[in-house]
Amino acid sequence: MLGMLKRLEDSFAGAAFAEAGEREEAMRMADVRECGAGVADMYAAAAFAEAGCFDEARELMGCKPKRLSPPPQTCGFLESVGLSGVRVAYGLAEA
Repeated sequence: MLGMLKRLEDSFAGAAFAEAGEREEAMRMADVRECGAGVADMYAAAAFAEAGCFDEARELMGCKPKRLSPPPQTCGFLESVGLSGVRVAYGLAEA
């Protein structure tokens, strides 16, 4: 959740710099880079994405895949029972 809030904060800060005419600083703050794709590439990428071919769409747009969620963290117990890649949530319940 904090990562999403940080990205939102950076985007709004970038927008403020863009409104002030500071293009390079705005792009750096919002973690945005220029895209060399043309309009035809964008429409083709949208068609691929709608068909579920996300890798092809990203390739057309010149994007590298990004991990949107943090990698799962494991504890000693999960590793010892062979569940190192499984996300587990712990909670308490009244009896």
